[in-house]
Amino acid sequence: MRAFTYWLICMLLIGIMACSQAPKDSAEADRPEVLTVEAWKQLDPSIKFDGTTLEKLRMDNKQFRSSRAWSKFYQEEIRPEMTKDQAS
Repeated sequence: MRAFTYWLICMLLIGIMACSQAPKDSAEADRPEVLTVEAWKQLDPSIKFDGTTLEKLRMDNKQFRSSRAWSKFYQEEIRPEMTKDQAS
């Protein structure tokens, strides 16, 4: 019973600490609501290749929902953009 009480207190404290933290300032504000390929190409390279940005690009464009189409787009568009942005 004592161990359960300690566990319960710890869980409550962790919950309070997690809920009281201020939201983190992220690059989400820089991203448009619907991310098109044209809008993605105009993004800053620091967020352009971020995992959440690429996932948003994939989810916002129906043609990339299949793995095959996304892989093709990744090879033909994203990789060349990466090398171009890294070179400059």
